[in-house]
Amino acid sequence: MTIEMENFLYELKKQAMQTHTLKDAYETLTPDEQQRISSLAPAGQSMPTEQARTTFEWYNNMQEAHGIKDTDGGRRAY
Repeated sequence: MTIEMENFLYELKKQAMQTHTLKDAYETLTPDEQQRISSLAPAGQSMPTEQARTTFEWYNNMQEAHGIKDTDGGRRAY
């Protein structure tokens, strides 16, 4: 694997962890607050729950494709 690919996977993992944190914060909001966030989001912007799901799916697919086992807890449930 190239150093560039390793760097990409590193950044993707950081992005996945951040989307998980954002999802957790979003889920603590009231339904009215969640609706307000949704109404103010740009057209086509997925909400944090969907962002976390798709980012972790991408990250997990990349790991599997490269035969990587994450030993520091990077695979998290979304």
